[in-house]
Amino acid sequence: MSDQKKMFRGTFLLTAATFTTQILGMLYLIPFYSIMGGEENLALYGYAYTPYTIMLSVAAAGVPGAVSKFVAKYNALGAYETSRKLYKSSLLVMMASGVIAFLALYFMAPVIAEAQSAAGGSGEHRWSTEDITSIIRVISFAVIVVPFMATWRGIFQGHESFGPTSVSSVVEQILRIAVLLSGAFIVINVLDGSIKTANEIAVFAAFVGAIGATVTLAVFWRKRKPMMAEQLAQDKSGINLSYKDMYKEIIRYGLPFIIVSVSIPVVLFIDQMTHNNALSLAGVPGSLQDSWFGMLNLTTHKLVMIPTAFASAFAITILPFITKNYQQKLFDNVHSQVKSMILMLLFFVIPAGIGMMILSAPIYTAFYSYNEIGIMILTFYAPVSIIISLFSVTCSIVQGIDKQHLTFYVVIIMLIIKAGINIPLIMNFYTPGAVMGTAIALGAGVIMNLIIIKKHGKIRFRAFVAPIFKIIACALMMLLSVEVVYYLLMMNINMEDMTKMTSVITLVITVPVGVIVYLFIGFKTGLADEVLGERAEKIRRRVKFL
Repeated sequence: MSDQKKMFRGTFLLTAATFTTQILGMLYLIPFYSIMGGEENLALYGYAYTPYTIMLSVAAAGVPGAVSKFVAKYNALGAYETSRKLYKSSLLVMMASGVIAFLALYFMAPVIAEAQSAAGGSGEHRWSTEDITSIIRVISFAVIVVPFMATWRGIFQGHESFGPTSVSSVVEQILRIAVLLSGAFIVINVLDGSIKTANEIAVFAAFVGAIGATVTLAVFWRKRKPMMAEQLAQDKSGINLSYKDMYKEIIRYGLPFIIVSVSIPVVLFIDQMTHNNALSLAGVPGSLQDSWFGMLNLTTHKLVMIPTAFASAFAITILPFITKNYQQKLFDNVHSQVKSMILMLLFFVIPAGIGMMILSAPIYTAFYSYNEIGIMILTFYAPVSIIISLFSVTCSIVQGIDKQHLTFYVVIIMLIIKAGINIPLIMNFYTPGAVMGTAIALGAGVIMNLIIIKKHGKIRFRAFVAPIFKIIACALMMLLSVEVVYYLLMMNINMEDMTKMTSVITLVITVPVGVIVYLFIGFKTGLADEVLGERAEKIRRRVKFL
């Protein structure tokens, strides 16, 4: 199988798995929101997840991505023994790293909670320092397992095997949601327990999901062992790196992966540390601040991350292929793969982001309840998914062309911009100001990444211009058609009287209209052929009207 076909197959598997996990991660919020009783009660859940995600990135130390890149590089050179030597030791290192990170997060929980309380703004708040400390300590147990599990996934990806990552991520999400929903329901409705205890059960579900994913990877590993034994027998490279040299290379690869993986959580943490104080300075009552924060960092964020599922899959898939071709100095292949990935990403993400923006009212109401502030935040946040997706993929490309050290500067500049503009924007625009700050900061990061890719990857961006304009034109025509249908449906419905049922009916009608119009125009204009290649013709044979 050619690299291009392997890359698209890997992308399909990871996109399908990521979409499944994102859809599940969105759908569970409907019953969870109902069980917990609103945004303010969900804020505690959000307070736990941001420091957990940051510590997870530090614990993994960029090793999963670095291992994927290392294995891909040395497999391309035929040095399978070197790859095996690295990934066996890296799993042991990640086990130790998980335990150390767990202890660090567990004992730092009071300090983080105090910082959160200090940043909480004025007025009465739902959650105390003790509450935040307790929930951070509960979620810290997941840090023991996740770095090990993520590194194992990186090993499979380095071997250009994406099925184990796909299946294990779905298993992880299903187990997590099952424990989260059943646990929260039993605590509140059967045991008559507190909202705090229900939140603690909900975050502990991350640990259970990680265990399930690790067991799934072990099953795949057992099946893959004969194939890896055959590769070892073919190793005639003569390459035999010492552990010292291997880990010097892993550290060189890993540090940028830490920086990239921690960038979005740190952006959210900046919001967490500045949001309520900025609202206080703007005169917003303390009784509203936790509720609005819950909308920003949890309810709308969960919805916005669905379009970015494409980016996650594309970033993971593209790295080993670009690394291999860059190492072999096949620059035309690198250009072709970068072009294919970016155009395919935009082909899906642009209409998804724009569509979510225009349908923000029925989407937010269908998943939660009608809330003007939540709808307004989602309207601003939805198109930012395009920028988040581009940032993720361009960072992966920069790492693939071996310029990962420059990623450090890109992310630092991006975070300085976010920290510098966040409070003034929130004071002027309230919670949507935090979304604007994220868009501006990540947009600057994307521009810097593209400059690096153009200079060092020999990528000819002029070839991207025409198809990107076509994608935007198709998305705008889709937007017009959805807007017309949405307007006709809403003529007899008062926005404030919108219910879950009317919202679902609205989405059931408008979303298929948008998808059909976009695909019809995309295929009839030849845009789909330019972006999807031979896969477009296969789709035409199955879907006759295209």
